[in-house]
Amino acid sequence: MANKVPDNIEFAGDYDLKNIFLHNHFGEVIDIKNLVQELNIYESIYKNALTGSVVIIDAQNLIAKLEIQGTERVSFILKTPGAIDDRSIVDASEATGHPFHVYKITDRKQLAPGTLLYTLHFGSREFMRNLRTKVSQAYDGRLDRAVHQIMFDENYLDSRKEMTYEPCGNSDKVVVPNLRPFDAINMIAEKALPEKSNGVGYYFYETTKGFHFKS
Repeated sequence: MANKVPDNIEFAGDYDLKNIFLHNHFGEVIDIKNLVQELNIYESIYKNALTGSVVIIDAQNLIAKLEIQGTERVSFILKTPGAIDDRSIVDASEATGHPFHVYKITDRKQLAPGTLLYTLHFGSREFMRNLRTKVSQAYDGRLDRAVHQIMFDENYLDSRKEMTYEPCGNSDKVVVPNLRPFDAINMIAEKALPEKSNGVGYYFYETTKGFHFKS
């Protein structure tokens, strides 16, 4: 429930969300918060990247005016009322955070003359980079270092986010045969063994706080 008093929690599930900006490929920006019926963000240890969706009821012909085609960005700051620590804030703003990238539009429906319902699907910047790049390279040494190189190499994921990782206890030579970066990291994750525990295999996933590579 949107909170009328941003600095105080009144009910369970309260949130503070002032704006939701849509940036098109011409650099135009519009606040679509009043048109949004749902904002969803999905994270899981079984998913390599953050994704989400925005359900919009459009009576302003926004989809035509902004020429929405699936290459836009969505930015916002979502937080718990009164929150000051980073764990309670999802910062997807242009200025201080990491905006999401729209990659498709689905579920278009004509609700009434001049009124459309549709869903914009978005993902993190690394999600989009993964779709557009391939890794063809050999890595030798500790496996977590190979993952680190793929994450931050400007030719691959070129990530600007923090990555929390558990050091690997094993080293190996890994040849990545023209795979998408996430597939390459998942392949390495299957071979990785933790340095200080008896776990087998690693998970590679993204949360609103960054990337994780852990057993």
